[in-house]
Amino acid sequence: MHRARSLVFTLLAICAPVLGAEVPDPASLQAEIAASRLEPARAVTLKKLKLNAGLATLHFDDGVLIPASGVGGKTVEMVFLGSGRIELDPPDAIEAGQLELFTGGTRLDQELQEAVLVVGLDAAVTAMLKRPAAQPDAATVRRAEQLYAAWKGKRERKLLDVERGILLDALRDPAGAGYFAAWLRAKDPGDFLYVVEPSDREQVILGRFVPLDATEKEKRKILRQINREQRKGRLLGLDVDDLGQWDTWLSASLRTADGRPAPGAPTFEPRKYTLDVVIDRDLRLAGKARIDLDPVVPGSRAVALRLPRDFQVSRVTDADGTPLFFHRNESDLTAILPRAPGAGETPAVVVEYAGQPIEKDWNLVTLLDTLGWYPHAGSLDRAAFDVTFHWPKSLELVSSGIRADGGEGTDTRWERRVLDKPSLGFSFEIGHLKIETAKAGHVSLRFAFSPGSALTGRGVKEDVIKAVSDSLTYYEQQFGPYPLDEMTVVTARRGFSQGMLGFVTLSDALLNDLGMWNRLFGIKDRRVVIAHEIAHQWWGNQVGWTSYRDQWISESMATYVALRFARDRLDNKLSGADLTEGWQRSLTKTLPDGRPLESVGPVVLGARLLSSKGEGAYTPIVYEKGAVILDMLARSLGEESFPKVLKQIVKAANGGTISTEDFLSLIERITAADLKPFADQYVYGTGLPEVLYSYRFEKQGGGWVVKGEARQQTPHRFRYRVVQPAPGRFDVTREAVQQLDVRQSALVVPVEIAAYDPKQGKGKGPDGANATVRGNLLLKGESTAFEIPVESEPKRFWLDRRARVFGRFFDESRSPKRVLFFEAVKAVAAGRQEEARALFDRAAAAEEPAAEEGAYYADVQWSRRLMNAQIELGRARLLLDQGKDDEAEAALGKSARFLDDTGEFKLLQSRLAVRRGSYDKAFRQLRKEDLGSEGYALLAVAARASGHGEDYEKALKKARERGADVATLIAAAAPSPR
Repeated sequence: MHRARSLVFTLLAICAPVLGAEVPDPASLQAEIAASRLEPARAVTLKKLKLNAGLATLHFDDGVLIPASGVGGKTVEMVFLGSGRIELDPPDAIEAGQLELFTGGTRLDQELQEAVLVVGLDAAVTAMLKRPAAQPDAATVRRAEQLYAAWKGKRERKLLDVERGILLDALRDPAGAGYFAAWLRAKDPGDFLYVVEPSDREQVILGRFVPLDATEKEKRKILRQINREQRKGRLLGLDVDDLGQWDTWLSASLRTADGRPAPGAPTFEPRKYTLDVVIDRDLRLAGKARIDLDPVVPGSRAVALRLPRDFQVSRVTDADGTPLFFHRNESDLTAILPRAPGAGETPAVVVEYAGQPIEKDWNLVTLLDTLGWYPHAGSLDRAAFDVTFHWPKSLELVSSGIRADGGEGTDTRWERRVLDKPSLGFSFEIGHLKIETAKAGHVSLRFAFSPGSALTGRGVKEDVIKAVSDSLTYYEQQFGPYPLDEMTVVTARRGFSQGMLGFVTLSDALLNDLGMWNRLFGIKDRRVVIAHEIAHQWWGNQVGWTSYRDQWISESMATYVALRFARDRLDNKLSGADLTEGWQRSLTKTLPDGRPLESVGPVVLGARLLSSKGEGAYTPIVYEKGAVILDMLARSLGEESFPKVLKQIVKAANGGTISTEDFLSLIERITAADLKPFADQYVYGTGLPEVLYSYRFEKQGGGWVVKGEARQQTPHRFRYRVVQPAPGRFDVTREAVQQLDVRQSALVVPVEIAAYDPKQGKGKGPDGANATVRGNLLLKGESTAFEIPVESEPKRFWLDRRARVFGRFFDESRSPKRVLFFEAVKAVAAGRQEEARALFDRAAAAEEPAAEEGAYYADVQWSRRLMNAQIELGRARLLLDQGKDDEAEAALGKSARFLDDTGEFKLLQSRLAVRRGSYDKAFRQLRKEDLGSEGYALLAVAARASGHGEDYEKALKKARERGADVATLIAAAAPSPR
């Protein structure tokens, strides 16, 4: 049998420039990129061609390739029309999980219909264009030109700065060698992009841009807001269609032949920033920034800078003042040096720029972006600073650094400030600030209070000063000396606080104190908020992060050590919530696709948690989960000794950066502990273990013993699928997906026992308890039996009473009805239907123990009736799964009084209507709701069957976006072949 041979090309991450080749003019190249067009006369036929690009393989099975005009004599962009496929195997479990989150599969194997390719490898392009010539008809040419025109105007082309990749490839710069980008088009999942960017640490990116989901009316309102800001000199060049979210489906470094990561690197890192900044009376900022650079990639002359698009760049030069060509794309600015620096040379670029980064509202003045007011270079971006400010005399200005010089003129002041230690950034605040000073050991503290509403009382300022002083002193004792002798703390009318080296900004809004109402409204105790920001002097500054995957260490550790400060210095007497209070509620929140928020990704995903699939996931996972797992780690290693471990890490980092792997390895070396199981489950994994426990109290000799068992269960989420149980009938079923293997799970859990010692008389605790016994218990695997001896009679027993463990705990002894219901729901999810039915029956019949002392009778009765309604609602889903629609309807009726306004009730009611063919009824019920994956799948079924074509298309799109499998419905809706 004859087989057609496949042609294979491999794109390399870094390719050496062509020696002796004439270097083209970058301005001419940029003009050629802008003027590029398709050249159908050069079209070729592709059959059985395979292209290896980074971690992916593209197959061009049968189609036409039409190249675009060359740039610098090289063909780079091409349009493919025909049948093809892309395959990609994620390099690790995290990326497989992210790919599954966005596409529904843990590997990519996707058929393609069209593609635009940007191929920065001459040999591959030459070989592709040597394929047999093609003569595309007019319709094919027209479609290719439409596609190419759309590509050149696409938001994604700007977001990924594709033109920079083409330019650097044409310049034969190492930063562009092997560049590859592809806009790929498919029926499902639709358009997406695949990019290999050689100068990124993680060179391979797969994802898509998700435009803002807004009505035309909402877009008009947003456009008016944009126009108002643009009249102030901000949001320049922004349009409503530019708004949206970039979803990263996969991001990874290239691999060596033996499978190890081979990360890329930026061409230069900054060594020192020298800034000269003038702020005029209208608060417009004009700056001149000299950036001294350390070369990283030999042979490169492309300096990648970042400066917000609101700043206009008037000039870029080298250190001698010679103008440099620069490419500007939104916030990206690439300057081209006249030649690559030689060994030992440290070049510099100078950027002259201006913009309006400061907002004034009456007498309140706010710097809108604390770090975005000067150009940045590199990836690590840790450098020294020498900054001179000039500003109106009527205002106060405070900033990072140590004062080196200053003075004033008739209408202006100036000050030069220096920060010799490499820092992650430099910032300032300006306004009608009230300055106060204090001392904390060797550190001179300067406080600049803005005239914000939260700071009108003297007591608030005193609280801020004391919290800063106390936490700074505490952290010096815990982690070693603060590296400077000065610190500036300033309050600002901004939605976030920030701790840079020697300069801390506190959000005025976060300093509110409503006294006894704080916990009701979820207001954090401001002393702990302040302690978090002061902690960044060590965690974030002295211990920096290597990449976005490691930034969680800074935020999680700052939250954790602030909690330690609260326990040790505030005696847990908080005037509001602590920084992790309510973390279980946050992390178990159900997202539109039906999954719990925690399952969006592990802490190491950092900013990638900000996606269309995980709205609001970043803060609960990085700040709250991160702090909880660090607290668990401390408990397993010894809470008293853990600060000593952290102190050694601070010393080892010494103002530099570490990765997550470095962080864990340092702890292992210091403690001799094996952290791999812990890291795999909590740092690199997702899933909130669920623990059911029971116990009894027994007399034993002269004392007592608490005997019991704790059982770990895996959490799960659901995938939803439209099925056709009978001709003309549809249903939406679900499949449970386990999130972790509890057989490998280990938890060190705080134990609390309320006990009664008759020698001390009746106490104020439960059942007269007058003593508290505390300790820790190790739970391993699916089941752990325990026996805990105590001297006095135990009255109450708790595992993780204060929610300090990354798990959910259910007390079978105290809440048997609730636990049986919980087990029934788990059995339904696992498909154990008969077991689930028996558990629902037991839950309904179970008697709850006597109410807690002090509880109101009416509240207790209402709670029990609500629980019974939830049991019936759970039973209704089971009965629908079993096809027992009449019994399901009866169960729904029993739950209606308490739960008819809940989303679950409405979903099950609509599902029953769909199963019975009452599509109009289901459509009317569902179209009014804010639906998730299951709801939109049901709505699509109901809309199609009831003749609501436009609503069907919208619901179908939403269902697919939320991960529902609607293939059966699409197939049923497709016209029959003649």
